Amino acid sequence: MTRFIAPALVLAFALGACSPPVESGLHGYAEGDFVSLAPDMTGRIIETGLREGDPVTAGELAFRLDDTDARAALAAAEAQLALATAQFDDAAAGARDPEIGAAREMLAQANAARTLATADLERARELFEQGHISQARLDQAETAAEAANAQASEMRQRLNLVQLPARENQLRALQAAIAAAQSAVDRAGFVLSQRTVTVPANGRVERQIRYAGEQASPALPVYSILPEGAVHAVILIPETELAATPVGTRLAVFCDACDNGLMVTITRIDDEAQFTAPFIYSDSERSRLVYRAEARFDANPPPPGTPLRLEVR
Repeated sequence: MTRFIAPALVLAFALGACSPPVESGLHGYAEGDFVSLAPDMTGRIIETGLREGDPVTAGELAFRLDDTDARAALAAAEAQLALATAQFDDAAAGARDPEIGAAREMLAQANAARTLATADLERARELFEQGHISQARLDQAETAAEAANAQASEMRQRLNLVQLPARENQLRALQAAIAAAQSAVDRAGFVLSQRTVTVPANGRVERQIRYAGEQASPALPVYSILPEGAVHAVILIPETELAATPVGTRLAVFCDACDNGLMVTITRIDDEAQFTAPFIYSDSERSRLVYRAEARFDANPPPPGTPLRLEVR
């Protein structure tokens, strides 16, 4: 029987030597929260200001769309606002001096005609009493005097109306027209501003997706940017080690691109487990039940996609 035990032991040691070493610690990868720069409306790109890999600062020009139609719409809205404002100012100020002068001259002419008609009427009455004119001639003089009085009264009322400002309802209507025109200007200005897109935060250009001459829209971004501090660690925690690594646990990070002494702090852990990690870094991780966790780097993070090995500290 001893002759058969030795070969078995040799086989066991041989299989043990061929098996991959059991890796210690946890595994994961660096993940970036990228921001897509896209316009709020569809348009043709006429200028791009960034290049892939360049650092960017908040407020820097990213790209600009063709704004010919937007500028024309803004100019039309501003002209409409100027028209509405002028109409209101004209109505609120009342008649101009030449108009008031003309109305006064017409009133003076009407008063002179009334004086003449009144004198003719008095003379006609004397002649009628003396029997020199007929009743018909007296009636004509009375009618002319009444017409002259009415004309003078009309001219006096017209002068009063010319000197008054516009009526309250008319002024309110003109004020509403000004408000509507101002809203149109604001709207056109906003549309024009949307044709220029700037960088929302400091970071780095990860990728340029579209170029000058191409169409861009909310669904067709132009750039992908990685903001500063937008890289976190994704950690795959086996079920057996979940209790030992709760939220708040600090871990040492090891990778080719990691600084010495780099640490992360777990900020959240998924409620449900996943059987296969998104990326398989070793055979020993293939069939283990793991939970996905996220952690915050204490210092400069490695590039997104970098495999990580982590140990609890």
